[in-house]
Amino acid sequence: MARSLSFLSAALLAMLSAAVATPAPSRVVARQTANKIVYGHFMVGVVESYSQEDWELDMRLAQETGLDAFALNIGKDSYNKQQLAYAYAAAEATGFKVFLSFDFVYWANTADDIDTIGSYLRTFADRSGQLKVGDASVVTTFFGDGFPWREAETAAGVPIYAAPIWGPDALKNNVNVDAGGQWNAWPSENNQPINANYTTGGDEWWKVNLGDKPYTAPVSPFFYTHYGADTFNKNWIFYSDWLWQPRWEQILQLQPELVQVITWNDFGESHYIGPLHPNKPDVYAGGENGAVRWVSGMPHDGLRDVAAIYIDAYKRGASAPTVTRDELVAYYRPNPKDTECSDAVGRPTGSELVSDSVFVIAMLTQPGTVVIKSGSNAAKTFDLAAGVHTVSAPMGLGVQSFELKNGDSSVLSGQGDLEIKDSCSVYNFNYFVAAIV
Repeated sequence: MARSLSFLSAALLAMLSAAVATPAPSRVVARQTANKIVYGHFMVGVVESYSQEDWELDMRLAQETGLDAFALNIGKDSYNKQQLAYAYAAAEATGFKVFLSFDFVYWANTADDIDTIGSYLRTFADRSGQLKVGDASVVTTFFGDGFPWREAETAAGVPIYAAPIWGPDALKNNVNVDAGGQWNAWPSENNQPINANYTTGGDEWWKVNLGDKPYTAPVSPFFYTHYGADTFNKNWIFYSDWLWQPRWEQILQLQPELVQVITWNDFGESHYIGPLHPNKPDVYAGGENGAVRWVSGMPHDGLRDVAAIYIDAYKRGASAPTVTRDELVAYYRPNPKDTECSDAVGRPTGSELVSDSVFVIAMLTQPGTVVIKSGSNAAKTFDLAAGVHTVSAPMGLGVQSFELKNGDSSVLSGQGDLEIKDSCSVYNFNYFVAAIV
């Protein structure tokens, strides 16, 4: 299963605009409050071929990054039962946590779905791998504004902690929710690309509407999707050149009660921070004309190194991360944006917004000089203080080289495994990420 739409479809927009707070019976059990939980959004629909060992590998990597849990995005796939069984068993084997995230592209506010959702919640409530707040099982969503979670709680027969991802109006004064958050983690307006960096304006508006209830803030590195009409028919980017590290800085400023990393494994939209699966290309979604074309050979693993120090700082309530190891995390696209490709899908909407640049997130234990040598371009140097910085240099064709120097001494250096070229068969606006340690 892969969502045929990304952030908001026309149907979801209608749902969002029409959503109202749905009254429900008052709960008689007091709930504890969620605090300092960081979780990754995990697409169960793309992992039909997963084994329990695959789940365990992902969970160990997530633990190394500082994530507390995976939100398991599910629709109505026939393999849900098997994969959720693997997921909960893997969580118990690794000491990780998981919880259910119902994708309301597929679910609805109907009596049958309320009962089915209640059954899912009841099935996993007593598993030790279930993320809980107090005695209540955490549950979240991809939209589903106005869904009667207190009715689902009654159907489940177990306490739940409902923290859906809804529009702000649907969350306001709504007894069906214990917490809430937003999905939009990229600069956009009415789900269209805009030439701007991401701000905290949305965070503040959601927090106002939630009142004193906990807020889930989204964090995401990139957004690019390139499906043609023969698959999911979505082909656009959201501007992400300066998103990953600056957004984590905003998280330290905001100190929200929950943080959702979007995503661990949505390869189709290029915002994955989990590992690639060259031996399981079916997880990329869309078959041979799908995400395999823009994801293969495009690792994002280095992004987890950046996330790890910020998650540590967030959980400590610190205003800045602590860097204990020098590292350069470079990210860049495979082609200049105006390169003409032999690609029937066509150029993605918003592609004109990106910069033809090579970016480096420098994590420095002490002051140093970062050197970026992009192809035949002259090397560009940056004298930086200790801490974390994102810098960029103009993109050049050829090999991409990076170095950290302390005076005349080289501290570390390396090259990206991907060369930048001026020919292509796919309009690939995904980013290649290289970690230099």
